[in-house]
Amino acid sequence: MRIISIGCPVPSPHVDNHSIANAPSIFDYDACIIDTQAVSEQIEGIAGMTLDAKSPDGRAISTGESGAYHFGLGELLEARQLELRQLLERGGLLIVFAYANVRHPSVASFPGLHRYSLIPSPEGEPFKWPTLRPADGKDLRPVIPQHAASGYLDDLAGRLRYRAILDLNASHDGTVLGRSVGGAAIAAEFRVGAGRIVLLPPPDALAATQRKVFTSALLECIERLLQEPDVAEAPVWVRRYDTPESATVRDDLAAAEDGLKQAQRRVQEARSLLADATRFQGMLWQSQNAAFREVIEDAFRLLGYSVSSSSEAMEIRDGSKSVLVEIASSNNAVSDRLYLTLQQRIEEHFLRRKSRPQGIIVANGFRGTDPRIRRDPFPQTLINACETYGFALIPSEALFELVTFAAEASDEPDVLQDIRQSIAETAGVLEIAPEDEADDEVEDAPEEQTSVGADNGAVVGAPDPA
Repeated sequence: MRIISIGCPVPSPHVDNHSIANAPSIFDYDACIIDTQAVSEQIEGIAGMTLDAKSPDGRAISTGESGAYHFGLGELLEARQLELRQLLERGGLLIVFAYANVRHPSVASFPGLHRYSLIPSPEGEPFKWPTLRPADGKDLRPVIPQHAASGYLDDLAGRLRYRAILDLNASHDGTVLGRSVGGAAIAAEFRVGAGRIVLLPPPDALAATQRKVFTSALLECIERLLQEPDVAEAPVWVRRYDTPESATVRDDLAAAEDGLKQAQRRVQEARSLLADATRFQGMLWQSQNAAFREVIEDAFRLLGYSVSSSSEAMEIRDGSKSVLVEIASSNNAVSDRLYLTLQQRIEEHFLRRKSRPQGIIVANGFRGTDPRIRRDPFPQTLINACETYGFALIPSEALFELVTFAAEASDEPDVLQDIRQSIAETAGVLEIAPEDEADDEVEDAPEEQTSVGADNGAVVGAPDPA
């Protein structure tokens, strides 16, 4: 059993370790291990003239054409491409450590070169975007216990880190060997000619003492793959010789596979519906990121505002009235400097457009705590500043209650207008009262009063969340 490793150190007397530049002919081996990230780095190093590399015959690798004293990089890579194809055509094994694909435009002598150009492509080109996408994680599991790769995935649990995931569909003739805990495909096997390509997650940063365990698990995997008989599919005409028992079992299998596909489709549809139905819950717990901003923007749209989503800083409009919005979500109390940022934006807006917009702050303090038991999610200085400058300070749980109420009254524009008006009249914290409390307060108020206001903040009626 002859094995060559390109770019991945595998300390063993059974393995010849080389770089993509100085390796001998790859097709003379039974199996090849290739680390695509290491190969990419060497290609870029040679192309950028920051890495001195030599070919197997000792000539320097250069970016130009080959000559008497140097070997052209483009010609070298084309040769490696052919060698790997010949390895697979003669029934060899190619182990590929998977990373997301990248282009190498710096190698002008090899137009269109990318990270997987050297790897013979299986049917459907699964190594290209969007089938092979960047990812990062350590929690993974084998899905075919009897496959040789399962030992590699099991033995090195905690020492592997997947850097890419595969999105295989019907056009890709591949077998998924391992998945992340979230169900993403992170290891797979493909047939190319008489040979096999096995895509595996690479090892994480290994200490010297861990390299021995990695080498043992990898070589055992390769040995099993090379020794196992090639399992070819029987030709279609063999089914003419089905016995009654095999025909029944074949029909049962087809029915079970069809049922599985339908169940997976229903699960996917249900997950999509659930994600849509619960998207506004994200404002109660998500960190301050793009997803948090998107759910806040959706909330204001539901309340009847138009949202300017192209700007980095959020701006919403209620008819002709412009409103600038600052958002914050924190594990602790939100910063009291939010009002300073909002005030500065309002002044800049006034200088540009000669109109002074309203201001809103949406704050989600102590996001990891149930909103019902949060204590002081924003400092008193922020409350005082909002009352002084006339900003509406909306706790995320209050905005959630408004959105829940607005979803039920989406066909009642007057109700949505009342909510927006209450927000516009708020200077300080916007509080939400259960519907029965708000009704009682309205009955006690003068007839001309349509919303219940405090000296600074405002109380808006909404359904009792209980």
